[in-house]
Amino acid sequence: MRGWAIWLLGAAVGAPTSAWAADWYVAPGGVNGGAGSEASPLATVEHAVSRASAGDTIHLQRGGEYPVVGLTVSGMELAAYGAGPAPILTASTQVSLPDTWGMNANVRTGPVTEEVLAVYVDGRFVRRARYPNTGFLRIDNDDDPDTIVDAELADRPGVAAGRWTGAQVRWRRWSWWWETRPITDHSDPTTLHLGPDGRFNDPFSDPGSGYFIDGDLDELDAPGEWHWEAGTLYLYPPAGADPGTMRVDVVTTSDPGIRSRNATLRDLHFTRYVGGAVEINRPTTIDGCEFSELETDGVRFTYDAQPFVVTRSIFRDVRNVAITGAANDAGTPGSRIERNLFLRIGVERGYGGSGSWHAAGVIIARAAGVEFTLNRVVDTGYAGVILGSAGQRVYRNVFVRTMGTLNDGGAVYTNCNASDIRENIILDTLGDLETSHPWWPLGHGIWPEFLGAYRDTQIVGNTIFGSNGRGIFLPNNYNCTVDGNISVGDRRSGLDLSGNDGEEQGHTITNNTFVTLAGTGGRLERPENLSHWWLPPYAAPAPVGVEYESTLSYGTMRATTFVTSPSDAHMARGSGTEFDDVAAWASAASWADATDTRLLQAQAALVLFNDTEATASVPVPAGTWRLTDGSAAGAAVQLAPFAGAVLLTDEAYTGPPYLSASGIDWRLAEPATTYLTAEPELVVVRDGQTISVGGVDDVGDTPLTGLSLGYTVRNEGGAVLGLGVAHVMDATNCNPSVTTLLPDEVAPASSAPLALTVETPSEGAWSFTISFTTTDADESPAVWTVQGQAKSDAVPDAGVVVDAGPDAGHPADSGVASPDAGAEVDAGGMSGDGPSGGCGCRGAGSPGAAGLWLMMALGMVLARRRR
Repeated sequence: MRGWAIWLLGAAVGAPTSAWAADWYVAPGGVNGGAGSEASPLATVEHAVSRASAGDTIHLQRGGEYPVVGLTVSGMELAAYGAGPAPILTASTQVSLPDTWGMNANVRTGPVTEEVLAVYVDGRFVRRARYPNTGFLRIDNDDDPDTIVDAELADRPGVAAGRWTGAQVRWRRWSWWWETRPITDHSDPTTLHLGPDGRFNDPFSDPGSGYFIDGDLDELDAPGEWHWEAGTLYLYPPAGADPGTMRVDVVTTSDPGIRSRNATLRDLHFTRYVGGAVEINRPTTIDGCEFSELETDGVRFTYDAQPFVVTRSIFRDVRNVAITGAANDAGTPGSRIERNLFLRIGVERGYGGSGSWHAAGVIIARAAGVEFTLNRVVDTGYAGVILGSAGQRVYRNVFVRTMGTLNDGGAVYTNCNASDIRENIILDTLGDLETSHPWWPLGHGIWPEFLGAYRDTQIVGNTIFGSNGRGIFLPNNYNCTVDGNISVGDRRSGLDLSGNDGEEQGHTITNNTFVTLAGTGGRLERPENLSHWWLPPYAAPAPVGVEYESTLSYGTMRATTFVTSPSDAHMARGSGTEFDDVAAWASAASWADATDTRLLQAQAALVLFNDTEATASVPVPAGTWRLTDGSAAGAAVQLAPFAGAVLLTDEAYTGPPYLSASGIDWRLAEPATTYLTAEPELVVVRDGQTISVGGVDDVGDTPLTGLSLGYTVRNEGGAVLGLGVAHVMDATNCNPSVTTLLPDEVAPASSAPLALTVETPSEGAWSFTISFTTTDADESPAVWTVQGQAKSDAVPDAGVVVDAGPDAGHPADSGVASPDAGAEVDAGGMSGDGPSGGCGCRGAGSPGAAGLWLMMALGMVLARRRR
């Protein structure tokens, strides 16, 4: 019987017939070698993996903490069970510090044999002891990547030749990278000679570069610092920590946590790793996990990792990159990084790693067709997302305060062809200039890099506010589409075009809105050292809508909306020549088309955007506001998902510069604590027109012979839409019935038909109500009234079909209006519930006896899974 059941399972679902899937349980207090059941769990994840086979599930008890380093998981699932917080996987070890340091009684000490790489107190990251304790030192010398000369070094009390030999520097040697370098010689108190470890290949360095020194026990002089030396850990407890009860964890290995191959990791918490937490070597799904307090990366993907999925996960307080990797760009497409929260990634200055492309939210260096969508990216040191090979898609994300500790990049930064960047909301890109170099601010919203003559990028429907550089920077790119974007309040320009002389770039730039009002217009400002390079003697150029080099042709730019101040109309600038008139600009730039292009002026502007997956109305604040088409704004503005709008006023305005449909204040220090959750969104359509839930569908004049109505129920949200049975009620002068019933659910971006027949016994007005429950919270029940006027000679509206006989309205009958593309009309099951339509039958039909028997048998087989 067992062999037959296995054959049945394999025949039914195409599964291998050689093994049973098993469940294994791991819990604190478990015993390795035991049964591995929920009643008798194992002690360690490693032991469970050693006993499990491909297809098995390993359940980790919630609330438990499990040391996991260098573990390969192949073909199985790791998941959580029970109640409480997610199970913790970590490379850290808890240590005790029973003693105090003779040089400072506030410093606790204890033995740790192996070199300590990271320390956490009560789960919080603690920095290495450093000089200075805050801020930076700045170099005096120029163009020497291996030597730091700094007169400030002599100001350190007790400094002498050799003091910092053997320590290290964390040096922002250039705008877009830091280096961690060993100090090999400090024979001159004002000079540090550095070893080659950690040196980036570019030779740049300039006076004013910031750095600090750590890795020296003598610098352990402030709360929240630590040092390890010769088998002893020294810790100055951070503020708020009780030295008697604090928990101290250390990491002494740089190995990754899990190497994943064809596995699923679900509802786990990875924390306190120096090596990457998860390394994806073969296709893997990471769902509902948390990654926190990591010293390098959260997830790394490798050459054969595709397609992989990372979804519904939270990455916070990661020192380098949350997700990074290089896969085969000719491999299997379809990887998704979807619906995650990235919070404080790479923002700890000097801790992201040495060289370029560090401290970013996500780096897709090489891959085949990755979709980066519905993510929230808040506070990154460098770019929000970097694309390094063609064919990636970045859409419907929110980026907030990217480029917070480095300069020369963007919220979306590409080094490749054919990127698809659309419907993103990009707010307050910073471009850190506190210690930088002689570049004008380069914290851009969207930047396709210029180094490789890249082409075919799509930049469509993005809403950008307050970039500390350009909203869209498009230098030396070709054949790109820039359409329907909004860019407001950028420091330099809404759009910047440049390139090599004499080349036709061939862009299509249409329907964009660029707002450049006087002052910052609400743009965030940060400390900067630009005065060292630019001011004085240089005057900061005024922001403009479009800036370009006048010797080049860029393709076609038309239907542009410029908004400027009445007293300061900087609309466009070409090689230093400014234009405040559309006709003059179009005459000077052959590629600029004045068709449908306009210049508007206003005292203030406000950006509204929809950061949800459903169409939403964003309330308009008090005042006299107008849209850019000149119409009054009204009490609220309705926006499609991830769309934006600009409101203008001639009155003074001191409120926030932008408002969101979600109600989230994205300028808070921690505006969101979780990812964008998936919600269903119900939309009902007949004959291409949306039917307002709670409203009336007036079908006009209808014939006495009867008619059929065809509706399409669409799910435009991100989660499955559950549907109840459709009822008709409150009928007046008609006999309605449901002939094609709704399914139990509709998948995201899918639809289903709802068909009815209506008999009208006499001329005159008729009406009835349709109602069904849904899992769309604000559209349940879905109710609307259908009404018409029965006439003996009436010709029905489109989408209303005259009854062609007793079976009219059945899904297979041509008398039913066709549903939208993608709707599957059920051809089986029961129909015609009668005038009430309330029997509750489903139109899906009943399976045949053999199919039902097979399903029951499968259920019995699955129920026998070994525990």
